Amino acid sequence: MKRNTVVAAALWLMMTATVAEGAAPAKQDNNPSQAGQSSIYFYDVAASATHGTGKLQINVDKHTFVFNGQGFMPSARIDLKARSAGSDDYIIFASGKVTPSGNLHIAGTWEADSVPEVVGSYYATLTGFELTNTGWFVARLACYYSTDGGVTWTETAHSSDITKGNSARVDWLIDLGVPDHALVKIHAIVVGGKDRTGDVWEYYDHMGSAWGYHITTVIQQYDISGVTWNPDLEWTYTSG
Repeated sequence: MKRNTVVAAALWLMMTATVAEGAAPAKQDNNPSQAGQSSIYFYDVAASATHGTGKLQINVDKHTFVFNGQGFMPSARIDLKARSAGSDDYIIFASGKVTPSGNLHIAGTWEADSVPEVVGSYYATLTGFELTNTGWFVARLACYYSTDGGVTWTETAHSSDITKGNSARVDWLIDLGVPDHALVKIHAIVVGGKDRTGDVWEYYDHMGSAWGYHITTVIQQYDISGVTWNPDLEWTYTSG
């Protein structure tokens, strides 16, 4: 569930720790539930034009957290990030996939000894895709991208044929015509069969223009398997 630190200009939602609705934000050394007695902290997230609502609960004593959200983009990959007091860096502490109905549930271990000052939710990011074909068919790698928050999608050019046991990889989606900061999802073309489309991610700025240098590649890898009339597309892991 842990992932490396990622520096990106991504869409995100600000969460603030609160005692209850309408209460003032809780400081790191105060408990929003029962000051001095409990170690459970709550972070509420408000809806925006591109995201839904959510609530994060952190139990510092038990080192656990639970996030529940609704109204997110279906099948999107979402990172949860936290920033500690006095720091400008957001650290990814969990990732999860939104259900087809727009709900998001992520639970796991909270490894820090204290609660964060700020928590946010972001689209998970990438620079490219890799597709491995283990099915009994010929596949091709392409993707869809959206520059209007997922309202409309445009298909890119595709790779050459990928036969069984082989892979195709695109390190930088700009090579397929994807604009910087677009939302993207892999499109696995099955020649003579049923195509498959994967999760929604956000595409990094390929030049790292905010800092003036190329960022490290972040490749989301998928495997397509099965038979022509019923292929199965599965996200496997993230690589550099």
